Amino acid sequence: MARTKKVGSTGRFGARYGSKLRRRVLDIEKRRKEEHRCPSCATKALKRKAAGLWTCRKCGILFAGGAYVPYTDAGKAAKRAIAQRVSDDLLSLKDVDEEDIEEMPSFLPNLDEDEIILEATDAFEEAEELEDTEYMEEIEDTESLEE
Repeated sequence: MARTKKVGSTGRFGARYGSKLRRRVLDIEKRRKEEHRCPSCATKALKRKAAGLWTCRKCGILFAGGAYVPYTDAGKAAKRAIAQRVSDDLLSLKDVDEEDIEEMPSFLPNLDEDEIILEATDAFEEAEELEDTEYMEEIEDTESLEE
């Protein structure tokens, strides 16, 4: 078989399917064959078991990922968004005044157990009342415009 300097493993397609598609397949195959790190034990021992299923040869963890790579770009973006949302929630819980605190969650770091947080229902009820008054004002404004 001839050497394939540029086309790599896609030389098997010959002149068929177009150069862009052959390049895309080459990129996918290279990324799939790379060594990937396990999210549990951090060793380069991940193996693709099936499309979207990845298993670690060392610790035996099995998880769902991308079809050709264990971590997709969309999955990374979603993970970042979730982490940011959680950190914002934690920061907002930390900023609560000490006088208004009733019960402190155990997952917040470096906080005394004597401090407590307000129940969320009070804030939720206040928000509902505010939304109701704003909604009523909008209705009154539209009625006055119609007259």
